[in-house]
Amino acid sequence: MRPIALSGFALALLIALSFGAMKGLFDYADRRHSFEDVAPSPMGLERPQQPPEPRLQTTPVPNRKLITENERNLLNSYGWADQKAGKVRIPVSQAMKLVVERGLPVRSRQQTADSRKTEAGKKPGITETEKR
Repeated sequence: MRPIALSGFALALLIALSFGAMKGLFDYADRRHSFEDVAPSPMGLERPQQPPEPRLQTTPVPNRKLITENERNLLNSYGWADQKAGKVRIPVSQAMKLVVERGLPVRSRQQTADSRKTEAGKKPGITETEKR
């Protein structure tokens, strides 16, 4: 029991001496270096420039909500996707109903074979003998 008590007392004494030494060191530094005669930092005087692009968002949550709302409006409204090509946009729920009613488009075997032939003809390095 005595060695444990002696170790605890030595540790407490070491901690107290460390605190005292640090307090003395900081007091010495304060007396030696007065900050009143030091010129202000040039970083504090100039207005900071903005960093180069891309910059981080300053308000990400409102921006995300606005983007989500715009996307939701696009998904749930009618409009032109490409007016020149005559393509329109319809709400997703309406598109799903149309797929259920009409089914998905299916290619015939002839269309599949024709598309494979045209794809093989477009590949570089295929000669006429390899096509047959």
